Amino acid sequence: MSLTGAAVVTGTGSASAADPNFTFSVDRHSNDKSFSIQVFNNHVRAGFADWHANPGDEPNTDAPGDALQVRDILGDGWGIEAIAMAQQGGAGYRMATSRGHSAVYVSPWKTGNIKEDTPIVVQVCAVKGAKEQCGTVYGLS
Repeated sequence: MSLTGAAVVTGTGSASAADPNFTFSVDRHSNDKSFSIQVFNNHVRAGFADWHANPGDEPNTDAPGDALQVRDILGDGWGIEAIAMAQQGGAGYRMATSRGHSAVYVSPWKTGNIKEDTPIVVQVCAVKGAKEQCGTVYGLS
């Protein structure tokens, strides 16, 4: 999986309704440093990728800071995989995946310290074997 500046929001696929067609949307949290990317397969919610910049960013959560997690909630045979990394080659890299697990699956938080105010980008993909359909690269400045 590669991080590029492409703004592709939908996956590729044929015209058949049975074929997967993945779309992605971002829900920014109130602090604007943490967010969730929703993954839909043919308009049905398939999962999420969550980025938490700081511990305690959101009420009622024990999410650590500088952390990435995926949640696969649709038993469609596709997994959810996300990578987060610092923009412009800075230190900090995370990958969270549901590969090898059946839905419903929540990955462990992938975490570690990243210098404050480091710009981060996150990309999420639907994955199945060697196939992947990736969404837009979402960034933090």
